[in-house]
Amino acid sequence: MDGPISAGADLAGRVLGGRYELLAPIGTGGMAVVWQARDDVLARIVAVKIVATEPGDHRIRREARAAAALSHPNIAQVHDYGEFRTAGGICSYVVMELVEGGTLAERLASGPLTPRPAMRVCAEIAGALAAAHAAGLVHRDIKPANVMLGATGAKVVDFGIAAVTAPSGTGELDPEVLGTPAYLAPERLMDDAVEPASDVYALGVVLYRLLSGHSPWTTENTTQMLSNHIYVEPAPLPPVPGVPDFVTDLCERCLRKDPAQRPSAREAAILLGLGADAAPPAEPQRRPRWGLVVASAAAVIAAGATGWLLLPGDAEAPAALDTSSKPRTRPAGPAASSVSASAQPSRPAAVSRRTTQSAAAPGVTAVRTTPAAPSTSTATTTAAPGGPVVAPTTPASPPATVAPEPVTRSFSSTAGTIDATCPSPRTAEIVSYEPRKPFKVESASAVAVSFKHGKETVTMTVTCEAGEPALSTT
Repeated sequence: MDGPISAGADLAGRVLGGRYELLAPIGTGGMAVVWQARDDVLARIVAVKIVATEPGDHRIRREARAAAALSHPNIAQVHDYGEFRTAGGICSYVVMELVEGGTLAERLASGPLTPRPAMRVCAEIAGALAAAHAAGLVHRDIKPANVMLGATGAKVVDFGIAAVTAPSGTGELDPEVLGTPAYLAPERLMDDAVEPASDVYALGVVLYRLLSGHSPWTTENTTQMLSNHIYVEPAPLPPVPGVPDFVTDLCERCLRKDPAQRPSAREAAILLGLGADAAPPAEPQRRPRWGLVVASAAAVIAAGATGWLLLPGDAEAPAALDTSSKPRTRPAGPAASSVSASAQPSRPAAVSRRTTQSAAAPGVTAVRTTPAAPSTSTATTTAAPGGPVVAPTTPASPPATVAPEPVTRSFSSTAGTIDATCPSPRTAEIVSYEPRKPFKVESASAVAVSFKHGKETVTMTVTCEAGEPALSTT
């Protein structure tokens, strides 16, 4: 049985580690062969990745350790690691969960995805990245070939070149520039920093390709591709029916040259989850169903989606509210630039205020301001002289309908405060925001603001329910 490991190696029936019986090869890539195997101890089917390694090469063990340290439904779970000798040398193997399904790259080869599953898959990738980044790890090779599509959603695999987050100037630039050229962030080509923003850039390329069907750049070779990452701005994402403007804006921000201007993976997961929930399943001509948008956005990060075409339940997660009138910062982006203080409609003289207790934040009140209901008139009848009461021959004109003023609500968290409104019953918009010390603004869009202090990040996302702003905080 001993011999060099290759795609055609006859290892079927071999038992590794005294428990993993190799059944059949199910995939190859580079120097690795992935086998379907049976775990005789726990009586389950698993995947075993086998790599021929040189003495002192601990890459495969590093991959196993990196992935095993993460626990997230959108990251392929690692069960075990081991080594065995062959006539050709030492082989390492990683035992992991077997994801029943192909890769995202294989799925793209069979045809484009519609917007809803495209945004759902990218939301799950972003959720996996958020978990890795929170653990201090950067994947460094996000691409469709490293995303498995299973019955329970997308799963990110291959943490073989993952690295611990490190600032610029703490290491040496890898001469081989680990990663796939089509998805490399510009800083990866010019600096030795290992930062989460590089993963977000790769996510942006994946999102762009899934929504448009092509790369953000037109290139002829790898050299031109690498140059484009550094010097050429990506082509604007063309309008896609069923894709909300805030997702288009998110894609653009993910691809910014400056890492500091990109959103966090956490924010990307929330916004992509909202976009997927709002998009129609396969009918782009229908308007987004914004009533479903509030459905459990935080679950995209904390627990992933239950299925890549399933909608979560419709539930609201209210947050603490504040009515302070401090000066605020306006959010960036097209939606925010269309709103100005002078454009705000004047409030009617009669205003009713109602204070309610927030269920999500005991002891904190929420203040909602609404205009007074307009008065209505009723039709009258006339009496003819000396005769009975006679109804008028022409119906009275109905009273003029006064469009209600958009409701503006102030929301507060431990990290900052925001003011949000609903210009239309189904469209939310942040009109101002302000961080609380010691937090600072990490990123902002028309519907979400992320505040950060040290390793703690708080993202406040607004949606509209029946014309009133609602908040979810993660």
